[in-house]
Amino acid sequence: MRDLNKFLPPMPPPPFATPEGIVAEALPSIAPHSRIDVPTWAEQDRKVKTPAYTGPWDNNTVPHLIEPMSMATSRRFEAVIFVGPARSIKTEAMILNPIGQRIVCMPRDMLVVCSSQKMAKLFSTSKLDKLVNGSPAITERKGKGRGADNLYEKKFKGGMNLQIAWPVADFFSMVDWPDVFLTDYDRMPDDVDEEGSPFDLGIKRIQSFYSTGMAIAEGSPSRPQLDSDWKPASPHEAPPTTGLLSLFNMGSRGKLYWPCPSCEDWFEPLTEYLKWEDHGDPGKSAESAYMACPHCGGVIDPDQKAGLNRQSKWLHESSSGELVGIDHEDIRGSGIVSYWHEGPAAVLQSWKQIVSRQLQAEDHFKRTGDETKLKTTTNIDQGRCYLPKALLAENAINVELLKKLSENYPLGIAPTGTRFVTVQVDVQPNKFAVSWDAWTEDLERYTIDRLDIVQPPKDAPNGADKRGIDPPRYIEDWEMLKECLDKPIEVVGTGFELLPRAMIVDSGGAPGTTSNAYKFLRTMRTRGYGNRFYLSKGRGGFDQDRAQYREPEKVLGAKRKETTDIRIVFVGTDKLKDEVTMALTRKENGPGKHHLSSNFEDRVFEELCAEQRFDKGWDKIVKAQPNEQLDLAVYGKALVIVLKAETIDWAAPPVWAAPVEKNSFAAPIGKAEELMEKAKRKRTSRPRKRRMKGN
Repeated sequence: MRDLNKFLPPMPPPPFATPEGIVAEALPSIAPHSRIDVPTWAEQDRKVKTPAYTGPWDNNTVPHLIEPMSMATSRRFEAVIFVGPARSIKTEAMILNPIGQRIVCMPRDMLVVCSSQKMAKLFSTSKLDKLVNGSPAITERKGKGRGADNLYEKKFKGGMNLQIAWPVADFFSMVDWPDVFLTDYDRMPDDVDEEGSPFDLGIKRIQSFYSTGMAIAEGSPSRPQLDSDWKPASPHEAPPTTGLLSLFNMGSRGKLYWPCPSCEDWFEPLTEYLKWEDHGDPGKSAESAYMACPHCGGVIDPDQKAGLNRQSKWLHESSSGELVGIDHEDIRGSGIVSYWHEGPAAVLQSWKQIVSRQLQAEDHFKRTGDETKLKTTTNIDQGRCYLPKALLAENAINVELLKKLSENYPLGIAPTGTRFVTVQVDVQPNKFAVSWDAWTEDLERYTIDRLDIVQPPKDAPNGADKRGIDPPRYIEDWEMLKECLDKPIEVVGTGFELLPRAMIVDSGGAPGTTSNAYKFLRTMRTRGYGNRFYLSKGRGGFDQDRAQYREPEKVLGAKRKETTDIRIVFVGTDKLKDEVTMALTRKENGPGKHHLSSNFEDRVFEELCAEQRFDKGWDKIVKAQPNEQLDLAVYGKALVIVLKAETIDWAAPPVWAAPVEKNSFAAPIGKAEELMEKAKRKRTSRPRKRRMKGN
């Protein structure tokens, strides 16, 4: 291809720098800092553009944030902690406004830490770029030249270098920063690469700047309360927890107060003071939401919120435990000023929304036992720390309590009213631990049998020699599970028996277990059990979904992800152990109650109580203590979720959950063989044919 550049005239060299230009470019670096605090700067120079509003920043919109913003330039405190609900403009006020003020008034290096690299990218493109390009006072201070405007690094006149990072130890090493801002703090790990918390690492970076250094951490609380018996030792003490609220407790513990329009006494606008009329429907009930003054009971309407925010004040704890203003000489905090307000004061969130989401979450919990929505609305909408129900004293699980709550019903048969039966299997190196559950309307659950299979089929290799069962080694041993799935269960007083609707089997364990589990799944599918046989894989952590039925991330033995015909139930074990615990300790019959028979051996009760809940998940109290029954209870709950039984309309259920007279898995006693053949022929789902990738 011809080089056309040789036909073009040469480009002229860039003009020489002039003394005037050099001086003009250097002036911001030597100019004295402007003594303007953050809220004053924001009203002067910040421009906002959102779908709802375009125009200058107005402190009258968030009058209660003026004091926290002004602390970003404090020489008295080295750190500001701000805790609040979503939609309270806390990131705009406590992170973006201080960034803008630094760029325009006091340019200096800054480290902004987001919860992850993904969120750092999102912060840079959706928040920071809008701040810089939307406010002329900031735009004109953008640096020029190569490397001045990168995704994770921005340079501005005056020598300011703004680094956008995420929780990695290298970002907190070697380099000192005058400012370290941490946004969405509770989404960060407690320990960064085993070197300490993000806050501790960040505040260390500012210490060489003495009183001019500043660390800011903000976000909504998302860590659980760790002690159900906790009582505050001071007026504003936050519950025992990790993350942002633990930092709040280290500081001055400032909380927002409103004056009551009726009695004029000051009070905290807490979520617990929201009231409403019960109309039986969350949406309609929420429309009547109002706040009741805790002193006089006076009614405060939603349209009074903005005015009360304008009249509000922050009160902090003193070293003697009294409540004082920010300027009080005896304010506690040891260099940290901290703030926390709950959802009712949030600017962009109505009381109707708070109440509606709370009622919806409570209804969801009653129907499913799932606490996720309750935790989310407590943290995000209300700005409060959530106490898991499994930690409540009435839900504490122990062998004595479970035995006391157990009932004298026979094993091996299902109670009247059973709609379907499930089978759960925990795979051990030397046994299959199997349990059967009968589920009645509204998912009331009866564990009706427990069996450990320790002998292989007689026709398995060396099976006649009475060797012990060995699931990781012998695929033939898995045939014992088919017998469990084909076992009909009599329903008391009906003349019918039910085949189990489905079986779920743990696919993890000793080497060889997963491979054999996959092989047996394919075998069962070819036999017509495609919609009745499921494999599971547990995942710890309260951030996991309760149950997801999908392809594994990596095909067994493959070096890269490939298309596969395997699907697995990924089980959020910690969340479901919470649910199982609450279901077992529910004293009244009704939706979600988990019944146990007093005829079970002691080991069943002991295995259910073998673990304890910690802030990061469930773990064994004694490492050698078996916990199979607890795992089986979790697998059964996961299977019910995957079968979408939680959404059943019991007035018009699917045929597999209908009363036994109409149930597709039911037959008159003694005719189970005919039913097994019928179940195989009428599969409700078939595996999709997939093209396998490979050479």
